[in-house]
This record gives sequence, C-alpha cells and structure tokens, in this order.
Amino acid sequence: MSLHFNFGGFEGMIENALEQVSKILDNTRRPEIAGSVHHRYDDKYSLAEFMTNTSLASQLNCLSRLGVDAEQLSTLCAWSSTHSVSLVFTAKEFTSFNREVKREVEQPRKHVTEIGSSFSITSKVVDTVTEYFWDFEAQWELVAIKGVGASDANRLVIAKSTGSCELKTSTKHSPRAEARVPAAQQNVDITWLLQQLGGSDGVITSPSFKIDRDSASCATPRRNDDVTKAIEHFVRMRNWSKAIVEYFRDQLFKVPQGPQKNWGALYDTDSIFVPVLPLLEAEAAAAGGTLEEAKGEEDVADLGASNVSTTPEGGVLVTLSSGATDAAAAKTLCLPSADANAFLAEERRSLRVKCDDLSQTFPSDASIITAANAVVIVTLGHIERVGFALVDCLDYVEALLRKQLIAAIGKEVMPQDFAEYMVYHNRKLFASQYRPRPFCYDIRRTSNHSPEGTLSVNQDLVGTAQPEPIATIVSHADYSHPMTFPINAAANVTFNGDRYLHAYLAHTFSGSSASQLTLSAQARQFSSMLVMVGTISSATSFEPKYACVVQNKDELNIPLELSTIPTPKEFKDAIESLSPEQQRFAKAFRAMQLASTLFGVLVIQIKPALEKVLNLPEDALTKEIRLTQDLMDLFITYQIPTDLLSFDEATVAATGGDAQARINGVKSHVAAMHEMIGAAKAKEVAEAEEKYKFENPEMALRSETLSMNLMEARGGGLERGGFPADASWGSEKVKKKMVNARTRGFGGGGGGGRGGPPPPAPGGVMFKGAPPPPAPAAAPLLSSVASARRAPAPKPTQLQQQPLQQELAKPTAATPETQQPAQQATHQQVGDEAAAAHGSGVRDYTAIPALIDARMEQFDEDSCLRPTIITPSNTWIKKTKKGLLADFTNEVMRGDEQKTEKDKAMDLLDALTKSGAIPVENASLHIMMAATHTFDKTVVETVVRDNVSPIEKVERSTLILAQTVHDLAPAALIEPSQLERATAAPLASSSDSHHHQSWESRAVLGNGRKRTSIWNHGSMTKRRWRRPWVYLYPGDWAWCGVLFSR
Repeated sequence: MSLHFNFGGFEGMIENALEQVSKILDNTRRPEIAGSVHHRYDDKYSLAEFMTNTSLASQLNCLSRLGVDAEQLSTLCAWSSTHSVSLVFTAKEFTSFNREVKREVEQPRKHVTEIGSSFSITSKVVDTVTEYFWDFEAQWELVAIKGVGASDANRLVIAKSTGSCELKTSTKHSPRAEARVPAAQQNVDITWLLQQLGGSDGVITSPSFKIDRDSASCATPRRNDDVTKAIEHFVRMRNWSKAIVEYFRDQLFKVPQGPQKNWGALYDTDSIFVPVLPLLEAEAAAAGGTLEEAKGEEDVADLGASNVSTTPEGGVLVTLSSGATDAAAAKTLCLPSADANAFLAEERRSLRVKCDDLSQTFPSDASIITAANAVVIVTLGHIERVGFALVDCLDYVEALLRKQLIAAIGKEVMPQDFAEYMVYHNRKLFASQYRPRPFCYDIRRTSNHSPEGTLSVNQDLVGTAQPEPIATIVSHADYSHPMTFPINAAANVTFNGDRYLHAYLAHTFSGSSASQLTLSAQARQFSSMLVMVGTISSATSFEPKYACVVQNKDELNIPLELSTIPTPKEFKDAIESLSPEQQRFAKAFRAMQLASTLFGVLVIQIKPALEKVLNLPEDALTKEIRLTQDLMDLFITYQIPTDLLSFDEATVAATGGDAQARINGVKSHVAAMHEMIGAAKAKEVAEAEEKYKFENPEMALRSETLSMNLMEARGGGLERGGFPADASWGSEKVKKKMVNARTRGFGGGGGGGRGGPPPPAPGGVMFKGAPPPPAPAAAPLLSSVASARRAPAPKPTQLQQQPLQQELAKPTAATPETQQPAQQATHQQVGDEAAAAHGSGVRDYTAIPALIDARMEQFDEDSCLRPTIITPSNTWIKKTKKGLLADFTNEVMRGDEQKTEKDKAMDLLDALTKSGAIPVENASLHIMMAATHTFDKTVVETVVRDNVSPIEKVERSTLILAQTVHDLAPAALIEPSQLERATAAPLASSSDSHHHQSWESRAVLGNGRKRTSIWNHGSMTKRRWRRPWVYLYPGDWAWCGVLFSR
C-alpha cells in the first residue's frame, strides 16, 4: 500500500458504484462506504473476509464463462487436495504460401496525341502486378494441468479455438514466421483458489475464506498470512489475464487485413458491475430476497451443495453460503451473504449483456477476430478489474486505520515526536535514581568551586534552534580504581576521579536516520581543561586518540558518527553455514567491533594539576590568571621542565612556605625563564640580521642609512629614549643598545604581553635602565585584574636570585636517576591496585559489550537492536575568542590541526605529571556505548501495518541497556507503579542467569576486610554495618547492595 492512499479517487469510485447498489438492493437498505460508518475493529476483519469471498465467487463465475463446467471444476478441486493445479494458455501461429497471382492494373494517367484539328489518339498505361497470397492460421487453447502435466490424464482442456485468414504481399517474402510455437504461453497457479472451495471427494462448497485472527502472524485485517495469500493469488490472476489480453490485442488482432472493427466495444468494460465493495451498514437488515432470487433469472441446477449450481450451457454458478457467513455478519456491520449474491447476480447479468453486444459486433465464423475471441478478452479483462478492486479495497481498510490513528493523535507522528515521547516515557518507567539523564556535566573540583566548563553530547533536533543534550542511562562512581593512559611510548599517566558509564539508545525509522550527535566541550573565561577522546583498551587503561586544550571560552565541537553492526541473531545466522575456520575469523573480527563500541572521553582539570606539580597549595592558582596562562604557555610552547618553575621545598625555612611565598617563588622563576627566552630570541634575530647584511651588503647599507636619517629627524637623544646623536652606526655601543631594544621587544622582563613588557613608546627605543612608559587606563570591568598585574612583585630572596645557569645545573627533585625508579614504583603500585581491584569485583568495562551482545541475543526477539560504534568525525570546529571583547571565530580542524592540538595537549600533560610520575586526581572519565533500534517502516506504518507499538519495543531495548549499565535486575530499575505493566514483557519478568551467578563474590581489601554480597527479599531497607551503609532494593532474590564486615 502506498503511504499516501488516494482517498478522494477511491471514495469517488465507490460513490458511483453505490448508485448501482441502490438499484440492486431494496429501497430500505442504506449501505455506505466503511469510512462513513462508525464501526469496531472486528468489523474490518469481517469486511476483509466478505470482500475476499465475493472476489473468489466472481472469479469462478468468470472461469465458467471461459469454459470451465461443473464436472471439470469438481476434477480440479480433487486435484488441488494433493497437487498444484495450473491454468495454461498456449497460442500457436502458422504461415504458408498459397499462390501467386498476376493481374493488370490500369494507371489513372492517359497520353493523348492530336493529329490535325479533327483527330486525336489516346493511349493509357497498364501495369502488370504480381501478388503473393499466404495462409495464416492461429490456434489457442486453455488447459488445466495437474502438477507438471506429465500425462494426458493430468491435462484437462478447458477451451480452444482455431482461426485463419489470408495475407497478401507484393513480394515473395512471408509476412510472418513460418511457424511460431508457441506464439504465446501464459500459466497461472490456481491451487489456492480451488482449496477455498473444499472440493474433497468431488463435493464443491461455496468460497470459505477466513482470517485466522489467533495466528501469531496475524497483525491487522490487511497484514496476515491469509490475506497475503489471497492477494498473491489475485495478483497472479490479474497479471495472467493482462498478458493474454495483450497478446490478442497487440499481436493476433493486428494480423488480418480486413475492414476496421469497432474496437471501442471490445475494450470498454465499464458497464460490467464489479461486486467487490467495502460497504458497511449501520443497522444491517436481512437481505430482501432468497438465494434463488439472488441468482437472477438464470435456470440453474443444484450440484448437491446449495451454493454451486450449473447453468443451461453447462457452466458453473457460484454464490456465497448463508450459514456461517450470516451468523458472523449478524455480530458485525458487514453486509449479509444475500447482498453479496445479489451483487454477483448483477455482475453475471451485465457480463452476459456485454457478451451479447459483442456477438452482434464481431463475426461468428472461423476468422481471427471473432465474437468468441472477443468474449475471452472481455472476460479476462473483467478478471483483471476484480483483482485490482480487491487489492484496492483491502488497502483502503488499512489506509482507514492509518487515517483514524492520525485523527486520534491529531498529527502524523514523526521520528522526532517519537523521540520526545520516549524521554517522557522513560521518566515514568524508571525509578528516580535510574532514570536516563541529559549528557551535560559541569567540570569542577567540588560543589564549592565554580565550573571550569561543561562537557556535553548534543543532538540536532528538527524544529529546534539549539541542539539539546542526549539522554543516556548512566551509572556513576566517585572512585573506582586507578587507570592509565600513554602520553608517549615511554610514559603512562595514572588518573583517578569520577567514572561515568553511559548507554545511549538511538532509534531509526524508514526514511530517517539517527540524530546527528556532537561532543561539545566549552570552557569558561580564565578557565581551562584538557579533553581527550579515545577508547577503553582494558580494565585499567584508556587509549586516547585525540586530545585538545580548551580554555578561555573556547568551544570545541566534535561531530560523532554512528555506525551499526549486525545484530547477534543476524551474525549467528550468517556464520551458521561457514567452516570452523571461517567462523573463528568472523567471531574474532566481531569481538574487535564490539570492543570498539566503548567510546571514552577523559576530562582533566589543569589548575589542580598545575598546583600539584608546582608544589602550590590547593586553590593557589584560582585567582592567578596571568600566572596560569604564562605557565601553560611555557609548558606547551617551550616544553620547559616543571622543576625549573616549581617552588623549591628547600626554601621553606627562608620564605616561610606560606601560600603567597610559594606563588611569589613560582612567579620569579617564570620571570627568569621569560628573560632567558627573550635573550635567546634576540640573539637569534641579531644573528639573522648579521647573516642578511653579510649576504646583502648593499641592502644592509641602505637600511642603516635610512635608520640613521630617521633617528636624526626625530632628534633622538638619551634623555628622550633614543640613541645619542653623535654615535656612529657601526659602534659597538649602539649595536648593544639596539640588541637590548630588540630584546625588550621579544618579552624579557615579566610585564606587558605574554613573555615580555609592553612595546616602547613611539619616541624612541627604550633602554634597560629607562623608566617604563605609563600604562593605559584599564577598563572598569578589568580594573581589579589590571591593578593586580601592575602591582610590583615582592623582592626575591637571595636563594631566588641565583643565576639561571646555576638553577639549570642544580639537581632537581626528580632527576633521571631518581625519576625512573620512582616511576617504576608508581607503575608497580598501579598494577598492584588494578590487580586488587580486578580481584575485588571492580567492574571491567571491556566486558560490557559482550554482555550486552549476549542479552540482545536473548531478549531482542525481533532482532532489531544493533550494537553501534561511535567514532569522531574527521572535521571538527573550534570556536575561539582572541580577546575579551573580540567576536568568536570558527576554526576548522582536520588531520594536521588535530595532530597539532594533540601534541600540545600531550606536552602539557607531560609537564603536569612529570612524565607520568605524578598521578592526576581531578579527572572524570565518561564511557559511552550506544545501540540502535531499527524499524523498517515509519512510525505510523509500524503501528498500522505491523500492529506493533514501537514504544514497547524501544522500552524493551532500553531495559536491556539499563540492566547492563546498573548491573541490576530489570525489576529493581522500574518504578513500582509501572512494575505490573512492565513485567508482562519477557525481559522485565525474566531472571537473568548473570544475576544469579555473579552476585556472590568475595575479595580481600587493602585493610583486610572482606566484602560479601547480600540478598534481600522484601521492601526497601537501610542497614548500617561498620561503614559504609547501602540501600537494599526490592526484588526477587536480586542483588541490591554490598555490606562490609570485618
């Protein structure tokens, strides 16, 4: 059925047919089209059965018109009980040479010759024409075949005809092939048709089509195995009839070269009544007429079954029974069988009148175009029309369901509407602590700190201006066990912090795709964080593939691509016929695909890590905005070791070791590092200039002359910040001053921009000893920050004033000799902790995909839930602001840019962790897995055609994911008010073997205590035993909590 059924055209056609119906039935009857009558759902089933039985009777009456008599029908029904029965139409054509005829043909032109004034001679032209005559003969027959028709006993001739004509050509070339055997051959299986008549032991009953409403395959009055078989039969008969008609019309009837025929009478069949109509009657009355009256004026003879009779010509007349059909119709608004018989009688009458008209239009001789052949064409054409009518009427019933459903809701439900409903549905389904939550998290140290930024996964919704966070089933653990990730081939970083396990369920319908997801990381002003994207490679390791530093209102948007893999049942069916070696290969590859479904995002807060590595107290850098930026620049751009910038614990006695003293110590190290970098830059510039002057002496001389003229024009002097007027350009003193000026321009000193003081005033080049120019007035918004930056740093102590060379030469807190054993000890400790965690029942995230796959195979009856792989797109967008008052600019990041950002992030991590020696504490790991529930139809068509509520299907898939994420039985996840309804589903009422085998686990903790799993049956209780306390949730022997005992 088309998604857009033509109600207007179909209902208009039925309205025209109702005018004829009003003439057939009594004046008291008022049947109407089904859509205009208030009815029940069961009435649609009765209507489908009524129309199908009427179509069967119509088709049998048409076959009788083609030549099937009562005895043949009885034989065919007996054959159908054990074998297939087919109707085969075969045509043959033969052409042979008859004679050659020569004749003279006088041409119309004449030639006149005048002789004198009184005489003329007229001559005419006569041509001799040779004509060739051919005998053309066409034969066709209609045969019923049992099985393959191996013997004559299995073949029954229904009708046959032979016609001939004479063809004439001007050349001795045959106008058609000498023999075309077969010229046409069409066959159709009518076994299903005969089986609807009973027909055992030669006893024929009326059509008895019925829909098995209790069958598992029965979805709607239109979508069930019985109606599907009926439609398949009528479509076969329709195509068979059409092919035969096209042979007569386009091939056979174009052979004769006689006078023009009245083809309009042959192909105009609108006058023949089609008895298949989707009619209901609000107050059904008994049909006004007996069975004999419904048969019309025909003389019929009973065959022993009250609804199958013979006509005087030996044909079969089939009507519907008035027993079970009327009993069923009495309970519905469907018309009684007597009305159907009246429609069938009108059909036979109109068909008989049409055939009588054809007998007067076409000859009844042995030619090709005869009345008998015309009757065959009209009858077959009517069979085709009845087949179309039945399919259209059944589609109308389904379209009526669709129309009524949309009218009940008020709109056609689209995938976006369904997604919004599922958010609402899940809020009611799950208990409050297990409900899906938006994937949007603040990145902060504690609840007392302002967020550094946010991390979210958004989806683009149709009809909304802004993307919204997706809802995921999430399990949160404040601290699980240490995990590591590599920053290079030689160093691994250990991190702790929050762990989030997310499960995202997407659903797609026909003609739509899953929503576009985007991973978004946004930093606040003067805040920073490090975002890493990768996969979970083992129970204790994270494998980063991408990394980026997000700071100062940056917004990093990474589109996520979702790709599905086959469902467990599809995979199992696909490898069933493979060899063991091929199966092992496929299983290994699928295991890799399942492992790829774990998508990880690790967020590391930078300020806490900076404070730890620089030996600063907590929150020391919260208000040190400039210092934080300078430190990150030194670590990322220049890869400065942290030991050169951290506070030296050996100076605690001299400085007091308080927070401010530690910050001042770090500031002095940063200033010294900037001075050294500025000097190195100035040296490089001077060397480049000397090289340029050496390679281009003429250009260098012009540049020096121009510079001297410029300084003389300015009248520069020492008191104005310029060079002495009497100084020669080439003197060492001037060169030294120029180098100092360039050095200031590259940031030595600790003021102004990042890495240097503000640029000198236009009056000249500033000397080292000259006073700095006055700073511009700060904006009111930044007055506090500007004053803090302009405040002079405290005078460094003697220990802080030691030369930079000595600082570099001094052994650091973690020299290569001491760092390697410490790092090995740390790695060993992490390994021991991971092993202890694994032994103590700590969750192995890498085992979750296989567990979900197993549960999909067990509970996904429809095989529609597909594991989904999440991968970052190749193109990212990073929105940045160059300044506080600047607008956002979009930077497109592809392969090279992404690699650069990852290198910067890894360099920063290398500095913050001292190449993995210091673990990261303020981190949060988000592990996300996805599955997609796919529907092969639209939302409304899923409900209408399959008679399936997609809500229940998606609910089951959601419970599969929630059961795995929370590691609880489904009954423990559901809101108590929804438990009775939800337990009707196989999943919610199941007892997963995993929840009976893995609950009891024991492990020795670090303090020697043992952890024992507890079962509880009953209402929710709260128990305390030593510490910590846990909740025990209601469930039938479901694991609900963990208690600790010595």
